[in-house]
Amino acid sequence: MYLKQEHIMKKIIFSFLLCTLISCQENRPNGNQYNLPKLTPNNYLIGNLNENRSSYRVSFYDINIDFNIDEKSLSGFVSIKAESIRDLNILQIDLAENLNIEKITHKNEELLFSREFDAVLVNLPTTIEKDSIFEFTVFYEGIPQNADNPPWAGGFTWSKDKDGRDWIAVSCEGEGARIWWPNKDHITAEGDSVRMVYTVPSNLVAVGNGKLRSVNKSGDKTTYEWFVQNPINNYNISVQIGNYVTVQDTFKKDDTIHFMNHYVLDYNKQLASNYFIQSKEIIRFYEKYFGDYQWYEDGYKLVEVPYLGMEHQSAVTYGNGFSIYNGVRSKSWPMYGVIDPLIIHETGHEWFGNSVTASDPTHIWIHEGLQVYSEAIYFEDRFDSYEVGVDYLNSIKNRIVNEIPIVGKENENHWALHGDTYMKGAWVMHTLRSVINNDKIWFEILKEFMVENAKGFANTRDFFNKVNEKTGQDYWYFAEQYFYSPHQPKLDYYQTDQTFHFRWSNVNDNFIMPIELLINGSIKRVLPSKEFQSFDISKHSQIEVIDWKFYVLPNEVNLNE
Repeated sequence: MYLKQEHIMKKIIFSFLLCTLISCQENRPNGNQYNLPKLTPNNYLIGNLNENRSSYRVSFYDINIDFNIDEKSLSGFVSIKAESIRDLNILQIDLAENLNIEKITHKNEELLFSREFDAVLVNLPTTIEKDSIFEFTVFYEGIPQNADNPPWAGGFTWSKDKDGRDWIAVSCEGEGARIWWPNKDHITAEGDSVRMVYTVPSNLVAVGNGKLRSVNKSGDKTTYEWFVQNPINNYNISVQIGNYVTVQDTFKKDDTIHFMNHYVLDYNKQLASNYFIQSKEIIRFYEKYFGDYQWYEDGYKLVEVPYLGMEHQSAVTYGNGFSIYNGVRSKSWPMYGVIDPLIIHETGHEWFGNSVTASDPTHIWIHEGLQVYSEAIYFEDRFDSYEVGVDYLNSIKNRIVNEIPIVGKENENHWALHGDTYMKGAWVMHTLRSVINNDKIWFEILKEFMVENAKGFANTRDFFNKVNEKTGQDYWYFAEQYFYSPHQPKLDYYQTDQTFHFRWSNVNDNFIMPIELLINGSIKRVLPSKEFQSFDISKHSQIEVIDWKFYVLPNEVNLNE
């Protein structure tokens, strides 16, 4: 049933720029390294916590899906338990417009609804009063979006394993969970807990997040029930379907033994048994520097998938080929022969992204930039060598392009997943450490930020509030330059027989960052401005800009030009 509420949707979209309504295409909302994404009407509806979304808070999702492998389709229902934030007559849920809603019910009564792109307006028959707990159920079916290039362009990957058997997985960061199940699809709209009930042909196994509660076979189909006790990002909720077997391991935390039940294709069981043990070392590292693993009640497992991998909370997906040197990602990611790059990266997201989540996807550097930076810290710790960490950062430096800011506009469903969010984000953190110049304070900043915001949300301002609190200085000028501007600071310089001259260029007017120079082997810290300054030097002094500690561009000025 449809309620004719187009005027409500039009009112929402009316404030949206008309030109974008005409010219934009519905692509993944993260643009690329060279261009910011255009705001589409769909992203306007999904990116905003408008009055029909902010009026309620989801506490529980009950997801029930039957997968038709041959037709690459799904059908099922999702029951949503929520709390009204104010008196409620209309609410918005989100489901990709290519999926068909059969009906929406509340207290066994079918509700009227209307759709605009992926947004679904649901009309409630009577007012739900503020602070009430209520529940409604969405019944739907259809063929979900295929993944063009998972996990970067996500959706469902329908593939075959080496024995020609069906092997399926979903990845949807950026695209949103709405591409395969109805939900309040905003990065902050986490349920307190989630039940996942997946029905598949009995020759296959369905793996979800959290812990397995039950397995029930009925005829030629089997239903797997999974449960997550903790809050979880909607895009992290996952399903993997294949000829899986378990690889059991244990992890000791204080006096408690935690069981780790990884899932791999049957023919990779022995290989994975020897290979996945490295995940325990990774968890210990992250707990040392960034606080406790937050999901012990839901466990930790790696799940083999037919694409590279994703950080699905408590069910980290893995597809790097079980090789530190020759895996898909290993060939382009230096790991010094000690760790699988995919396992450390995606496991690290259990802290950066899954525990501390960006309050808007434009601040996604908190997930990715901090994560890549933490890998440099891992190598520094592993080899007890700051220089190895710097070498790792130098190996990824040439991927930075400086065309668009790391942080864009809020409320536009802008998933800032372009490369600079990763590589430049890591270098910005490395630079900030060098600027603060106090490792005790720096590592306290990182750990306190993660611990204090665990199982919560944060943005760029929140991070710098912690920096300012711990240092007693205001570093927002640093954020404005490195996160909200695409420009790499240049240190212009020239020297004569007696003086060295230097200044900042390509920077904001309020940029006051110190930098270090190496003068005949000795470190000198200076405070450049946008005007040339100078200091005395001896004839033929060798001077280097320490650009292995600061993300700046040394620029020797030719006075004759």
